[in-house]
Amino acid sequence: MAWSIWLVPPIITSVFFVLGVITLYWSIFNWVTAKVESQNKPVNVKRVQIAIGTTCAVVSVFALQLIVRDSHLSWTFTNFQLLLLIFVAYFLQLKIPHWLIFLAGVGFMLMNGNFTAVLSWVYTLLFVLFYVISYQQSTHLWRWPYTRYITIAMLFAVALWFLVKLRFHLDWNTYFIELGDYAVLATLMYGYFKIQDKDRRIKDRLFQSANWDALTRVQNYAAYDRAIAYQFQQSTAHNTDLSMVMFDIDHFKHVNDTYGHLAGDEVLKQVASTVTATLKKVDSKIILYRTGGEEFNIIFPDYDLERTRAVAEQVFEAVKDLKIPYNDVVLNVTISVGVSVLSASDHNPLDFYKRVDANLYHSKKNGRMQITAG
Repeated sequence: MAWSIWLVPPIITSVFFVLGVITLYWSIFNWVTAKVESQNKPVNVKRVQIAIGTTCAVVSVFALQLIVRDSHLSWTFTNFQLLLLIFVAYFLQLKIPHWLIFLAGVGFMLMNGNFTAVLSWVYTLLFVLFYVISYQQSTHLWRWPYTRYITIAMLFAVALWFLVKLRFHLDWNTYFIELGDYAVLATLMYGYFKIQDKDRRIKDRLFQSANWDALTRVQNYAAYDRAIAYQFQQSTAHNTDLSMVMFDIDHFKHVNDTYGHLAGDEVLKQVASTVTATLKKVDSKIILYRTGGEEFNIIFPDYDLERTRAVAEQVFEAVKDLKIPYNDVVLNVTISVGVSVLSASDHNPLDFYKRVDANLYHSKKNGRMQITAG
């Protein structure tokens, strides 16, 4: 950056713009993912990151360059461009096609009116190479990550700033000041994202423990409670079908009492894994929830009773065929199943739950190992 434009130290201006774009990215990303998750829809986080990260980087670079493109100080956002490249390639690990980055560079040259300048073409090619190497660095667990990061960042900065120096006839003092500012900012960015990464990992662990059953690796009652509340609201608001399956493992207490609780744990894990695999073959949007000790629920948005019963029969048969080796014995388990569809008499999700539960109770009361639908 330049004192003559902003009347503040260049490094302060760079911090302001870089943090502004990063903050904008995180704000949009968190809003989008929270919106999708609140609707219990699958989130392709990497795709969302690519779309938002690329858009923020490209729009900010081109928009800011429009401010200075017609002046003799059109080089002032060079550090900003380099730091955004590191942000996208190294920290977000966005795998953007190389040709797309090159095309953006060509567009940048056209906007600045230096399409025919040889140095601009060399700069663009080096810029693309910088992205490729930065991305490769970010995806490999090499030793001394910061040393590698700052070495690559500085090597390319030295070369790219030298091209800028030649094209705009900058003095050596400006060249070294800009490189020094860049080194400080690249280091601060590294520390910032290390803190962000640690915070994200903590939040991920909290989210996992709050929404997933540690034993069976399926979603838990808290996740079910949110999902059924949302699906109930959607179904009643749009008059669409909603059905549910509830099942539990027959004679599960006998397994625990006879073979021990570790055997019971193995049964729960194998049943959950088998049912999850069966549901995935039918419809990847259908989710299994562990809602009690040996009790599980499955929510079926947009499924009528007949379609749901057909899936319940597949789940029933898959579990019946399951053979679970434990120590020197092979355990065979069966399930009792209740199936029902949302009706106009259901005033809330609990009403719906009670009717499905009543069908499950009917299956258990009448000999277990059967499906009751209605």
